[in-house]
Amino acid sequence: MASVLKPVDDTRMFEKIGVTLANIEGLEVTIIGYPSKGSPVFPGIKFDPLTSFNRISLKRLVAPWVIFNKINQVKPELVIINTPELLLVGILNRIFFGRKIVYDVLENYYRNIRFTQTFPPVVRIILAPLVRFIELLSSPFIHHFLLAEKGYRQELGFANPNTVLQNKLPETTALKHTFRQPRGRSKLIFSGTLAKSTGVFEAISLCKKLYEVDKSYSLAIIGYCALPDVLTEIKNEIKDAPFITLKGGDNLVPHEQILEEISSADVGIIIYPPNPSTQTSIPTKLFEYMALQLPVLIRHTAQSHQLVKECHAGIILSETPDYTSLCTEIKSQHFSPLVPDSAYWESEAAGLINCLKL
Repeated sequence: MASVLKPVDDTRMFEKIGVTLANIEGLEVTIIGYPSKGSPVFPGIKFDPLTSFNRISLKRLVAPWVIFNKINQVKPELVIINTPELLLVGILNRIFFGRKIVYDVLENYYRNIRFTQTFPPVVRIILAPLVRFIELLSSPFIHHFLLAEKGYRQELGFANPNTVLQNKLPETTALKHTFRQPRGRSKLIFSGTLAKSTGVFEAISLCKKLYEVDKSYSLAIIGYCALPDVLTEIKNEIKDAPFITLKGGDNLVPHEQILEEISSADVGIIIYPPNPSTQTSIPTKLFEYMALQLPVLIRHTAQSHQLVKECHAGIILSETPDYTSLCTEIKSQHFSPLVPDSAYWESEAAGLINCLKL
């Protein structure tokens, strides 16, 4: 398994797909990726980190070729990649060595580049169609596509054959973090990628409004922010709000630390501004909050809202809530999120093994 920017202990590469494969007798798994802050260890998995580099740097440009050499040293039968940057590496491995190539599609990269602020506007217009062209060109060389979202089946017509593997939390991991003391329904959390497109500023605004009504409310923000300007804006927004704390920011946060923070919270916030890049997605954090039995305040898509309703997992926010009433509703709700077996990664693992014919 190989990635350019994901750390070797990335939750999907390592904890989900990697561990699932390593538990199959006779399989050896190597994960190549960005260096991790921790020292991951798991039987049957070898971690091979790259040297660290900045997101925009010469080292990043040459990283695919470093990975190509590492793959050739391992000589695997199957290569799983999860970024368009490695599609050429995949094609070369297929042509010259006959290796099976699997493309794990984590995002609709065209929409993610085109409709978020990760790149300057002019770069977005050029880069988004270029990445989609590379994906289309590479598709005949891909043996199988893994899709992180059900909606990608409609959005990505070239991604066939495919298997949907949603980003659910392994049950063993969930059980490790779900035992927490009941609190006063006032400790909020926003976790994951910190960006305008993921709703971090909406979460800050919501907490401030609730705090005006009830001074017991607080917000913990934890995650990584790739854009320095956005991080500065976040810090400016919370500098006069001591009831809001930030962990991570310009540093990658280990997944274990994020789960620990979630397990100590009372309610999770999920508010995504309307954006084509997320219009068919179910956020990873929703699966994590549900698996950890953490109630949510959510405003996202019909699919996400339906999941919350079915599992009694929280409150669906209107565009203009009455914050006094919302405070009362949050604290009077006796949330008992239902966690069906389908909420855990194990419900996806059989599909992974089947599609890879292992």
